[in-house]
Amino acid sequence: MIKAIDGGVTPRKRVVLVVEDEPIIRFGLAVHLEESGFQVIEAESAPDAIAILQEPGCIVNLVFSDVRMPGAIDGIGLSRWIFENRPNIAVILASGEVGKATAVQDLCGAETMTKPFDYGSLTTRIHSAITKKQPPTS
Repeated sequence: MIKAIDGGVTPRKRVVLVVEDEPIIRFGLAVHLEESGFQVIEAESAPDAIAILQEPGCIVNLVFSDVRMPGAIDGIGLSRWIFENRPNIAVILASGEVGKATAVQDLCGAETMTKPFDYGSLTTRIHSAITKKQPPTS
Protein backbone atom coordinates (compact mmCIF):
# COMPACT_ATOMS: atom_id res chain seq x y z
CA MET A 1 0.00 0.00 0.00
CA ILE A 2 1.25 3.46 -0.84
CA LYS A 3 -0.21 6.54 0.76
CA ALA A 4 1.11 9.62 -1.04
CA ILE A 5 0.64 13.33 -0.53
CA ASP A 6 -0.82 15.74 -3.03
CA GLY A 7 2.20 17.06 -4.91
CA GLY A 8 0.65 20.50 -5.33
CA VAL A 9 0.23 21.25 -1.63
CA THR A 10 3.06 22.57 0.51
CA PRO A 11 2.81 20.81 3.86
CA ARG A 12 2.84 22.84 7.07
CA LYS A 13 4.34 19.92 8.97
CA ARG A 14 7.62 18.13 8.41
CA VAL A 15 7.04 15.09 6.19
CA VAL A 16 8.44 11.66 7.06
CA LEU A 17 8.34 8.77 4.60
CA VAL A 18 8.21 5.52 6.61
CA VAL A 19 9.46 2.50 4.66
CA GLU A 20 8.74 -0.79 6.42
CA ASP A 21 7.58 -4.11 5.02
CA GLU A 22 5.89 -5.22 8.26
CA PRO A 23 2.42 -3.58 8.27
CA ILE A 24 1.99 -3.57 12.07
CA ILE A 25 5.38 -1.91 12.62
CA ARG A 26 4.75 0.60 9.82
CA PHE A 27 1.32 1.45 11.25
CA GLY A 28 2.72 1.90 14.78
CA LEU A 29 5.46 4.20 13.52
CA ALA A 30 3.02 6.21 11.41
CA VAL A 31 0.58 6.69 14.30
CA HIS A 32 3.35 7.79 16.68
CA LEU A 33 4.87 10.22 14.18
CA GLU A 34 1.48 11.73 13.31
CA GLU A 35 0.75 12.17 17.03
CA SER A 36 4.17 13.86 17.31
CA GLY A 37 3.20 16.44 14.70
CA PHE A 38 4.68 14.98 11.51
CA GLN A 39 2.89 14.34 8.26
CA VAL A 40 3.52 10.70 7.33
CA ILE A 41 3.71 8.92 4.00
CA GLU A 42 3.92 5.13 4.08
CA ALA A 43 5.64 2.70 1.72
CA GLU A 44 6.01 -1.04 2.16
CA SER A 45 9.16 -1.41 0.03
CA ALA A 46 12.13 0.52 -1.30
CA PRO A 47 10.77 0.53 -4.88
CA ASP A 48 7.46 1.97 -3.57
CA ALA A 49 9.40 4.65 -1.68
CA ILE A 50 11.40 5.56 -4.79
CA ALA A 51 8.17 5.84 -6.80
CA ILE A 52 6.79 8.24 -4.19
CA LEU A 53 10.00 10.29 -4.16
CA GLN A 54 9.88 10.56 -7.97
CA GLU A 55 6.36 12.04 -7.97
CA PRO A 56 6.44 15.63 -9.23
CA GLY A 57 6.17 18.06 -6.33
CA CYS A 58 6.65 15.40 -3.68
CA ILE A 59 7.97 17.01 -0.50
CA VAL A 60 9.70 14.75 2.02
CA ASN A 61 12.01 15.92 4.79
CA LEU A 62 13.17 12.53 6.05
CA VAL A 63 13.01 8.87 5.08
CA PHE A 64 12.91 6.38 7.95
CA SER A 65 13.51 2.87 6.63
CA ASP A 66 14.25 -0.63 7.80
CA VAL A 67 17.58 -1.95 6.53
CA ARG A 68 16.40 -5.47 5.77
CA MET A 69 13.45 -5.67 3.38
CA PRO A 70 12.47 -8.21 0.73
CA GLY A 71 13.05 -7.44 -2.93
CA ALA A 72 15.86 -6.25 -5.12
CA ILE A 73 16.44 -3.03 -3.15
CA ASP A 74 16.90 -2.94 0.62
CA GLY A 75 17.24 0.03 2.95
CA ILE A 76 20.90 0.53 2.03
CA GLY A 77 20.05 0.64 -1.68
CA LEU A 78 17.22 3.07 -0.96
CA SER A 79 19.56 5.29 1.03
CA ARG A 80 22.09 5.34 -1.79
CA TRP A 81 19.33 6.24 -4.28
CA ILE A 82 18.20 9.12 -2.05
CA PHE A 83 21.72 10.49 -1.62
CA GLU A 84 22.25 10.39 -5.40
CA ASN A 85 18.83 11.69 -6.49
CA ARG A 86 17.31 13.64 -3.56
CA PRO A 87 20.33 14.69 -1.47
CA ASN A 88 18.31 17.26 0.49
CA ILE A 89 16.36 14.47 2.23
CA ALA A 90 17.63 13.14 5.55
CA VAL A 91 17.73 9.35 5.98
CA ILE A 92 17.61 7.19 9.10
CA LEU A 93 17.96 3.42 8.70
CA ALA A 94 16.92 1.00 11.44
CA SER A 95 18.60 -2.35 12.04
CA GLY A 96 18.20 -5.03 14.68
CA GLU A 97 21.90 -5.75 14.66
CA VAL A 98 24.25 -3.32 16.43
CA GLY A 99 27.27 -4.13 14.25
CA LYS A 100 25.18 -3.87 11.12
CA ALA A 101 23.93 -0.40 12.09
CA THR A 102 27.51 0.88 12.29
CA ALA A 103 28.45 -0.80 9.00
CA VAL A 104 25.37 0.67 7.31
CA GLN A 105 26.36 4.17 8.39
CA ASP A 106 29.83 3.60 6.96
CA LEU A 107 28.46 2.16 3.69
CA CYS A 108 25.83 4.71 2.73
CA GLY A 109 26.18 7.69 5.04
CA ALA A 110 22.70 7.40 6.51
CA GLU A 111 22.09 7.88 10.18
CA THR A 112 21.20 4.65 11.93
CA MET A 113 19.15 3.44 14.87
CA THR A 114 19.43 0.05 16.48
CA LYS A 115 16.22 -1.88 17.10
CA PRO A 116 14.48 -2.02 19.40
CA PHE A 117 14.20 1.71 20.00
CA ASP A 118 11.71 3.76 21.96
CA TYR A 119 9.45 6.23 20.22
CA GLY A 120 10.79 9.18 22.23
CA SER A 121 14.32 8.54 20.96
CA LEU A 122 12.99 8.11 17.44
CA THR A 123 11.21 11.47 17.50
CA THR A 124 14.31 13.23 18.85
CA ARG A 125 16.54 11.64 16.21
CA ILE A 126 14.14 12.57 13.41
CA HIS A 127 13.99 16.22 14.50
CA SER A 128 17.80 16.29 14.76
CA ALA A 129 18.38 14.67 11.37
CA ILE A 130 15.97 17.02 9.60
CA THR A 131 17.54 20.06 11.24
CA LYS A 132 21.06 18.92 10.24
CA LYS A 133 20.02 18.33 6.63
CA GLN A 134 17.67 21.30 6.29
CA PRO A 135 18.54 23.94 8.91
CA PRO A 136 15.74 26.39 9.71
CA THR A 137 15.90 29.65 7.80
CA SER A 138 16.00 32.84 9.81
